[in-house]
Amino acid sequence: KEEIARRRDMRNDLTFTIDPKDAKDFDDALSFTLLKDGLYEIGIHIADVSHYVKEGTVLDDEAYERATSVYLVDRVVPMLPEVL
Repeated sequence: KEEIARRRDMRNDLTFTIDPKDAKDFDDALSFTLLKDGLYEIGIHIADVSHYVKEGTVLDDEAYERATSVYLVDRVVPMLPEVL
């Protein structure tokens, strides 16, 4: 409840991933909201990894070492352990 209070709650907005079906992670999304004046608000969303990775932890150190996910032709080396 505390975390939700600090953020904009968009759970009731039409939101869907834009990652392909064979993606190794689903962290990018779009949302659409019909506004009162008939216009649409389009949201662009990227997962907040910092919510899951706390500064100074072993996981933080590992993510820092990896820097980013690397996509190769036949595999992905993720920034964070796949189990997450």
